Amino acid sequence: SNSTGGTDVSKDDKGKKQNANGTSLGANLKTWSRKIQQVSRDLFLPVGYPHTVAGGYLEYQIYDSLQGLCSYLRGVVSTSAVLAAAGVGDAEATAMSAAMTWAIRDGLGMMGGLLFSYVASPHFDSHVKEFRLLADILNDIALTIDMALPSIMTCDWFFSELNTTMASFLHSLPLPSTYLFLTSISTLCKVACGISAGATKGNITDHFAICGNRADVNAKESTQETLVSLMGMIMGVWLARWLSALEKSDNGACFDFVGGVHDGESGNLDATCINENGSIDSANVNVKIVSWSIFTALTIIHVWANYVGIQRLRLRTLNRERARVTLLGLIEYSGKLVLKTIDDDKRMFEGGVDEVNLKKMHPEAPLAN
Repeated sequence: SNSTGGTDVSKDDKGKKQNANGTSLGANLKTWSRKIQQVSRDLFLPVGYPHTVAGGYLEYQIYDSLQGLCSYLRGVVSTSAVLAAAGVGDAEATAMSAAMTWAIRDGLGMMGGLLFSYVASPHFDSHVKEFRLLADILNDIALTIDMALPSIMTCDWFFSELNTTMASFLHSLPLPSTYLFLTSISTLCKVACGISAGATKGNITDHFAICGNRADVNAKESTQETLVSLMGMIMGVWLARWLSALEKSDNGACFDFVGGVHDGESGNLDATCINENGSIDSANVNVKIVSWSIFTALTIIHVWANYVGIQRLRLRTLNRERARVTLLGLIEYSGKLVLKTIDDDKRMFEGGVDEVNLKKMHPEAPLAN
């Protein structure tokens, strides 16, 4: 009986120790969770949040971070298209020609940016939401042009459809190359996007900083952008590796339409591949379809996040349109009140102006003796 009692006591002690260990582990997890939350709060949110910022701050930042992440991922997808159109991987392309094209493109984009700033700068303060949304639309246009460059550069069939005289006339004109023209437009859109976003960012920061903490709000905006860029970099590297593996997944021999054999990893646009099952498909076209599908989905999310985020802004300043909407009700009410007063005075005059009516109309007028 004594041995049985000792065994029961030892089991109770083990149970108590296990309960104590479980309790201490749960307490440690809660402590670490609170510490992580506090560090994240101090790192990414302004001091004293939510009492030191205007309403809608967190919602706007969430949507802004989402659209920034989409832009970063689309940049990864479109950069490969720009490099392919510039001649990366082409034996006939030279580094000097690519460098000259890059320099001319950047120069034309800068000059266009100066012109855009000259035209739009007087309207930045009065149309903050409009130019903030315009910035992202211009970015969408630029990235779409970059993404479509390889397909446009291979559309030589367009000139072959024209008659010989028209084609020779177009080629004789001193026009820039297709690549230079399109990349210049893309760069111009990106420069205008940067100008619009930078000009409106200050007003949005002033809107949220209600306690004289503009520097703190601006600093936390930078840390949030850094986190989004880091996440975009990690996801972008994974996306690029996945697309590259998808392009190299077909190990069959590739034949062009004229004849001859190409390497399955060459990515030739005119090549079709025979896979292991014996069916014929175009590996590079499939990669393009996947890339365009990802790019389109990210663009839709980007536009949606921008639109919803802009709606979350409740600016405290009045431009011409906002003032018109605000004062319209007051003007209508004042007009009705004035008309009612005029009608009352008219009825007084029609009934005769005696001393009582005169006192109602002009209380300050003295009565006759």
